[in-house]
Amino acid sequence: MERISKIPVINNPALIDKVIADVQTGLAQNLGWLDHAFGRAQRLVKEINKKKYLIPGVYSGKKNYLDVSPDSRIGNFSFFKIDDPQSMDWDPKIRGRIVVDYSLIFWVDLRKIPGTEGRNTEIVKAEILKVLNGGFHLRSGRITVSSIYEQADNIYKGYTIPEIENQYLMQPYAGFRFKGKLTINESC
Repeated sequence: MERISKIPVINNPALIDKVIADVQTGLAQNLGWLDHAFGRAQRLVKEINKKKYLIPGVYSGKKNYLDVSPDSRIGNFSFFKIDDPQSMDWDPKIRGRIVVDYSLIFWVDLRKIPGTEGRNTEIVKAEILKVLNGGFHLRSGRITVSSIYEQADNIYKGYTIPEIENQYLMQPYAGFRFKGKLTINESC
């Protein structure tokens, strides 16, 4: 298996990717149990037994994508799903503001997170929220959280992956989807 960076931030991030890079770094530095803080995932088509599935994949370089489905065997990880469209508030030569709806998806093995005995998933959510709510310096833009999902079909909404059908959210595994808005103010 290829070596995967803990925080694979893209080179020279711009606009919304600058906010994502800051969040990736903040999560990785403040959540000791998080093995990988990935950026933006793409929807990829994967064929299994002649059936096509839409799966999340993060770019890993050299035209390759890494599958970030529940059964990807890469440890505890997070990744972003960015929704269309990006809203603009733009006045030429005065200001530029971009706002986009995002989902930040976490997939974890609770055995690797202290304090989660007895399936205490609320402690994991509390840690993530604490970090997102000022646990690191967000140099570019802003992140807000408006809802949290815990059911498998909501966590991986927009994907048709077989792992959801196989009850992968059973102990010791858990997943979360934090939904909200990413904002960047930048003159363009």
